[in-house]
Amino acid sequence: MRFHADIDPIFTPREGVVPGFEQEQVRRLMQSEDGLVLVALDDDQVVGFAFAEIRGPSKVYMLDRYGALDTMAVTAKYRRRGVGERMLDEILKWCRSKGVVRIELEALANNQFGLSFWAKHGFKIWRHRLYLDAK
Repeated sequence: MRFHADIDPIFTPREGVVPGFEQEQVRRLMQSEDGLVLVALDDDQVVGFAFAEIRGPSKVYMLDRYGALDTMAVTAKYRRRGVGERMLDEILKWCRSKGVVRIELEALANNQFGLSFWAKHGFKIWRHRLYLDAK
């Protein structure tokens, strides 16, 4: 959770957030037929994780069910060693098994490592999400 805080301080986790995050995000996905939680291990050490789910269909747009890759992270020491690729392969295989062919994700604009990873694997920019700090 702290990886993105290094990119943008708005992602600094609140105190005590892990139990709530575990219950509301991780366990919900683990218990859902439309959720996927992956954990990459080196022996008993967690070196990466990913959360994905099937969403839709849209009530407004002509979009049927689609895969949403919510979060994927690999610890710095294990990057560029195929960990992210193996997790992405599992997510793609899982989505295909569910009959889903479109997968969406959000990446921080200044996360150059993440953006290059996604581009390398064929993801294209589809829309831009903008913000304003109204002070």
